[in-house]
Amino acid sequence: MTPRPFVTLTMIVWIGVLTASVSAGQGAFFDEGNQRYQDGDFDGALERYVQILDEGLESGELYYNIGNTYFKLGELGPAILYYERARRLMPGDDDLLANLELARSLTADEITPLPRFWVLRTVGWWVGLLPLAALVWLVALAYLTAMAAVILAILRPATPLATWARRVAIAGATVSLVLGINLAIREMGIGSAEEAVIMAEEVEVQSAPSDDSTLQIFAVHEGTKVQIDRRSEAWVEVVLEDGKVGWVRTDQLEPI
Repeated sequence: MTPRPFVTLTMIVWIGVLTASVSAGQGAFFDEGNQRYQDGDFDGALERYVQILDEGLESGELYYNIGNTYFKLGELGPAILYYERARRLMPGDDDLLANLELARSLTADEITPLPRFWVLRTVGWWVGLLPLAALVWLVALAYLTAMAAVILAILRPATPLATWARRVAIAGATVSLVLGINLAIREMGIGSAEEAVIMAEEVEVQSAPSDDSTLQIFAVHEGTKVQIDRRSEAWVEVVLEDGKVGWVRTDQLEPI
């Protein structure tokens, strides 16, 4: 599946809402990156997108575009890394999920994930139900609505309008609380494991944090996603989606 066409300057406006500040230069870099991508200049497109990242800007669309560019360059590890980063910000995007699935199907490792406990699946579904931007806006809107209703109820206490205002305040506060908990979980990473993507072409996984060749237990390849369990100096213990466990050097993977 070919990555979808890129968004235009209107997306820069949306990104600006999330980051509170997007300079005209960043918008120009974004548009120029899109144009270079469409012209087949993928190296040039990547250079422009990275310049935006260097300014501290983060958005699902930007990560998605970078993932597409790496995919076109044939670099599966970076492509999957940026697709995964994009998925954390816009988990329900169908094009992103399709491109991520395509990229993962091209990796050398065929890993069958272990089934997850249904409670964890449900929580994961709830936490990733809405894109981050929409979640932020809904929490803010619900909170402001609740506050406005409270003020109205205080100012007009003896009118029928006050009854409706109190109901709206309760509903707004409830929505704000529920979605606020969701937002806090996502922003603070509560209950979520640290994940990474293998960036080296082939990595020998060790049974202990050592370069001793006799401790090699299996190999993983570029683009494989792993969970980081613990660290030991220049090594990390990783867990694969099929449950295999071993140690790799920290410079052979990149955290999502």
